[in-house]
Amino acid sequence: MKAMRAFKLGIITDEVSQDLDEVMAFARKYRLDTIEIRSIFDKPAHTLTDAEIERIRERTSAEGIHVCALSAPIFKCDLDNAEELAQQYAIAERCIEVAGKLGATMIRGFSFWAKKPFEEAEPAIVEQLRKMAQLLEANGLLLMLEFDPSVYASNARKTRRLIDQVNAPNLRALYDPGNDLWDPDQEKPFPDGYEYLKGTIAHIHLKDAVRTAEGPEGVAIGRGEVDYEGLFQRLRDDGYDGYLIVETHYRLTSKLTEEQLKRPSGSSFSIGGKEASEECMESLLAMNYFR
Repeated sequence: MKAMRAFKLGIITDEVSQDLDEVMAFARKYRLDTIEIRSIFDKPAHTLTDAEIERIRERTSAEGIHVCALSAPIFKCDLDNAEELAQQYAIAERCIEVAGKLGATMIRGFSFWAKKPFEEAEPAIVEQLRKMAQLLEANGLLLMLEFDPSVYASNARKTRRLIDQVNAPNLRALYDPGNDLWDPDQEKPFPDGYEYLKGTIAHIHLKDAVRTAEGPEGVAIGRGEVDYEGLFQRLRDDGYDGYLIVETHYRLTSKLTEEQLKRPSGSSFSIGGKEASEECMESLLAMNYFR
């Protein structure tokens, strides 16, 4: 039986393990409502076989755990590379199939590797996001746009600007306040980031960090610089009814490389994930909103 909490909770699979049994055991331990698939069985969601998808579907259905979304790497590519662009639409087509089989309603996307000024790339980004949103809308899916320090929309402000210009009913924001701690423009995660995206947020990732002279260091949720107590109170006041998904993004006895943070996937990324995610979940559940 799920815990009666203020919010629906979940975790990204590869922040625990590449092993489905271990992921499901973690979900049971913390009475999670959902999982979000980024990589499992040592492969990204869009390369899963039909047999692997059916295995996930049967297991999650039996345990009452919903697959809410696919954490796909859509548009983590070069905006000006026609071959890479074509590959993204092939990835999206397979993600649509996987989502349909698993009952997921959302697919995550980005805004291309940042290689020139945002304003210069903006028209082409808007064009591609509109095209991708139309593809997903035709299949009844939301495209969740996430900001990330490696892509053009590195913060909530730029993300809102793109969403407003695309003006597609199924293009929504994936709000990850922790990502703002890596933002080159140093946007404040909350309340600033939240206020920029208010009214467009369909999904939320949770991570935390402390900024140091060497760069941000991931820590358990609530122990870093994001004002999560303030955010959770605001989400409750505003009636947020989507998911909160833990994206741990640090390890206890090792450090994730820049490449792993930029392209998280596979066994090497998942090593030590379960222990860090347990620490993260315990810290989160100790907050008033989850007791």
